[in-house]
Amino acid sequence: MQYEKVPDVESSSESLLHSISTPNRSEQHRCIRREPKYTRAWRLMRDEWPRPARIVLAINAAFSVLLLCLYLHALWRIHSSPFYRAPKPPYSPLLEDGAIEYENKRFHPDRIFQEDPSPSVDKAWESILGPSDGIVRLPLVTSQKLSYPSSEIYYAPGSYIYGVSMFHQLHCLDLIRRSFWRGHYFPNTSDAEYHDHRAHCLDFLRQAIMCNGDVQMTYWWNKTYTYVDEDTKEERYTEEYLRMDKKERAYGTTLLWDVEHQCRSFERIQDWTRKYQLRDEEYWREAPNFRKAEE
Repeated sequence: MQYEKVPDVESSSESLLHSISTPNRSEQHRCIRREPKYTRAWRLMRDEWPRPARIVLAINAAFSVLLLCLYLHALWRIHSSPFYRAPKPPYSPLLEDGAIEYENKRFHPDRIFQEDPSPSVDKAWESILGPSDGIVRLPLVTSQKLSYPSSEIYYAPGSYIYGVSMFHQLHCLDLIRRSFWRGHYFPNTSDAEYHDHRAHCLDFLRQAIMCNGDVQMTYWWNKTYTYVDEDTKEERYTEEYLRMDKKERAYGTTLLWDVEHQCRSFERIQDWTRKYQLRDEEYWREAPNFRKAEE
């Protein structure tokens, strides 16, 4: 009978402990693979990247976050803008040609447009009524883009007559101005024609003003209530204003409208109209059976 040697207890225990406490290579590899990628990447960056490189990376990350915040803020401003929520405007060749330019302008009284009839007053009004009173000739390709047809200029086939609304509105305002002196401006116009033209202009201007909806604030003030100190260049209240009570100050004011407005450039619209204008002398020479309506 043969007997096998019984392993030494201590060596057997050490071997068992070693096998329990020391994982093999495949187990070590599995442990490493279980480490989260971002943790491993951070450890490698911390151990292997020099400090200046880590600082540059942190600055780039912060800058990227800042750009993202600015982008989101700009996106929010755009979406909250009334222009973003506005419906698409109807087609206009001026919009297509880039003739619309916005500018901020402060209104101010212009006395020539407030005076009684005179040659200089009439000339001032004529200067803003537009080339050919805002009447233009447009080609067929442009006319087809509009949602409404207009009369073809019979002596110029393929050309159609249109008018820029702004100049028609100014024409109507000028007609209402002249209606205060009917005997001077409309001596030979029949009552029916005179009243129809004036009624049309009043309604057209009413709708134009309501459509444009100017939301700038007018205000009540008296400019004699303040003065500019010559030494400090600061605006100060006058002694008269300081002696008044609140009721006296209120009754001493008047409505003022010399504030800044956002406007479409009148000059740009005028330049576009001049480019496409239907010249008066051309139209009335070639269309002798038509007469220009007395304004």
